[in-house]
Amino acid sequence: MDKEKKDLLIFGCIWAAIAFVFASGGILKHGATWPQLVKAACAIVFTLTAALNPMAFRLGYGLQMKVAMFIGGIVSTILLSVVFFGVFAPVGILFRLIGKDHLERKLDRTAKTYWHVRGAVEFDKERYKQQF
Repeated sequence: MDKEKKDLLIFGCIWAAIAFVFASGGILKHGATWPQLVKAACAIVFTLTAALNPMAFRLGYGLQMKVAMFIGGIVSTILLSVVFFGVFAPVGILFRLIGKDHLERKLDRTAKTYWHVRGAVEFDKERYKQQF
């Protein structure tokens, strides 16, 4: 089974399960009224359609994915903004207030180079096996 057909099958089964839950909950609470029977019929139709022809859910699946991508874009923007302004910005402000510059970005006009010379280290094969 190809991925698209499998995704549509899962989509149809999920909607059938949702309709079944609403129908059974409504029947248990209100009895077998017309709205509850319509929900049960929807559950049966979704189940049969998912089993026999999952490609029928292609339009609904596409629409749901577009809505999900839109909502995901908004939520991720909000979460990233909260993390940036809640964590990184205060840390940056704190470092500026106390004068820390871990990236050594300040220019030294008298320096010939900004290169940091490492001290010589004795060769050891074990250092290359676990570098971090």
